[in-house]
Amino acid sequence: MLGALAAAREAGADVAQMNPWDRDGSFSILHMWGLESAHYPSAYWANQAGKAIVFSALFPYSSPLRRIRHWGLTILGQERTRMGMIPWISALTVVNSLQADYARHTLGVPADRIHVIPNIIEDQFFDPAVGGEPAPVSLERYVLCTGNICRRKDQLTLVRACRRLGVPLLLVGSVLTGEEAYGQAVADAMAGRSDMQWIRGLPAGSPELAATYHGAAAFALPSHREQQPISALEAAAAGVPLVLGDRAYARQEFYANAALASPGSEISVANALRKALDAPQRHQPPRETLERCRRATVGAAYAALYAGIIERQANMTEPR
Repeated sequence: MLGALAAAREAGADVAQMNPWDRDGSFSILHMWGLESAHYPSAYWANQAGKAIVFSALFPYSSPLRRIRHWGLTILGQERTRMGMIPWISALTVVNSLQADYARHTLGVPADRIHVIPNIIEDQFFDPAVGGEPAPVSLERYVLCTGNICRRKDQLTLVRACRRLGVPLLLVGSVLTGEEAYGQAVADAMAGRSDMQWIRGLPAGSPELAATYHGAAAFALPSHREQQPISALEAAAAGVPLVLGDRAYARQEFYANAALASPGSEISVANALRKALDAPQRHQPPRETLERCRRATVGAAYAALYAGIIERQANMTEPR
């Protein structure tokens, strides 16, 4: 959210973090992250004061079971507070069209208030000339996986699949707190392999991290559950073919053409890797779709959204 706010400011929008103790400050739009019941008091008073309200939110992906669960919770009352804010929404931003479908068909947000604005990918992931820092990597034409090491992301199956194929693997990421035993299992599976390397964390958005993408032959994240993983967006921006888990998150427009694998299945992940390595261009998302993730483009999208809301408010208050 802070990155989006900064990008919008760079695009010319007059935005800032709200100081709740500042009695002299004024604003036209209240923008909050997460369509959650905890935001109800802020949304209520903003609505009472005639302010426009924008939410940015991540939602679960639609399924019959999720829709039934949602309506059940609405009937029981647990969702009523959150649903009560929907009539106040001036705009809702989501990161892809699947999330937009959930907001429209499950939550009932009007389609004209839903805007797809993806996560930001910095320019160094698109262009290897930006930054230029060498990656601390001793491998060539490797399979890359970045992110926290944890069971959900299923790096252990990826290690085993790469061993099966005999292809180099580079892991970049720290062990998630509470997943130490899993991290040790990953380390044990990589032990003694000269064709496998684990870098325990690089700064997010750094030139060194970007360089690991530009040196990769494929990117793999056979995760059981995700929303819109930044790591896969960064890989796609770098022109690297994708291998993702065969789950709902992988079927969004920003990961189109990814080779899909069943999480937890060594053979399935190995087969998907083979497809991506043998025909890389067939498993790269369309470039024009990824261009929507550039910082300047995302910032301009937010700036245009705010300007449109302010214009509508002005038109509504003009005398007729």
